[in-house]
Amino acid sequence: MQTQQKQKILGFTLIELLVVIAIIAILVALLLPAVQQAREAARRSSCKNNLKQMGLALHNYHDTFKTFPPATVRTNASGVNSWTTSMISWQARILGFMEQSALYDLTDWERYPGNSGTNNTTVRGTEVAAYRCPSDPGNRGTTGQSTYAPTSYVTCTANSGSFAAGGSAFRNNGDSVLFLNSKTKMRDITDGTSNTMVVAECRVGSQVRTENASGNPPVCPGSAGFNKRRGYSWFFADRMPAWSYSTIVGPNTNITECESSTGGTAVLGSRSEHKGGVQVLQCDGAVRFVSENIDLGTWRNLGHKSDGNVLGEF
Repeated sequence: MQTQQKQKILGFTLIELLVVIAIIAILVALLLPAVQQAREAARRSSCKNNLKQMGLALHNYHDTFKTFPPATVRTNASGVNSWTTSMISWQARILGFMEQSALYDLTDWERYPGNSGTNNTTVRGTEVAAYRCPSDPGNRGTTGQSTYAPTSYVTCTANSGSFAAGGSAFRNNGDSVLFLNSKTKMRDITDGTSNTMVVAECRVGSQVRTENASGNPPVCPGSAGFNKRRGYSWFFADRMPAWSYSTIVGPNTNITECESSTGGTAVLGSRSEHKGGVQVLQCDGAVRFVSENIDLGTWRNLGHKSDGNVLGEF
């Protein structure tokens, strides 16, 4: 009798067990969002650190060569097809300042075009962790370009949808800091380095229409076939979706992005997997999280290095 009473005292009823399970389930449900937020905060911090590294590398490049690197390079010469010349990106040019000297030394800078040749094939397919946002799930499989390692970071072309960033082709007179054949010096950023952005995020493999954008700034005229070349290569800057964004549209815009069939003009925005905005690298090396609700005029002023608009806080 005593044994039976003891067993009864130590046992659980079915109702008690269900209550305990329900409490545990509620606690897990409450805890899971907090864990996810903590993970996203860590990923966002890592993304910010990537941009800071690029900012420091850009400054070191400027100290060494007395100019910022060009976003991409094309040759304007008789008998040369400018669309198949070099086209090696700004991210490749700062590799030596990103603790990636081995990749830099492996690059054949005289190879025309820049995406061919055994050496450059190896380089272009090498993943560089600092060029990827950990929150961005896109990869070379989503871009449809399996031999290229993608990038989550692109450079600004101001309120322009062309390689020349509002300037003349093959001339160093664009509105942004990095553009086609640019040789921007610190002194050229007359709006102030803390008022001018140079790099922001993109979503790797997001859809881009292939159609002839026209006008100034260019607009997408209608619907056409989609490609997923956004951010497809940190190395090869032959098409604008690989290396650029403009301030024609605001961050995380709902407007469909597009590029021309030749890749020379495009409507491309900055997009991020971080909720509420995008991470932006300014020319002074600071990294800011810019809200997707920022005034479009302010966003455009941030992209122009010398429009006379000194912003202050934004």
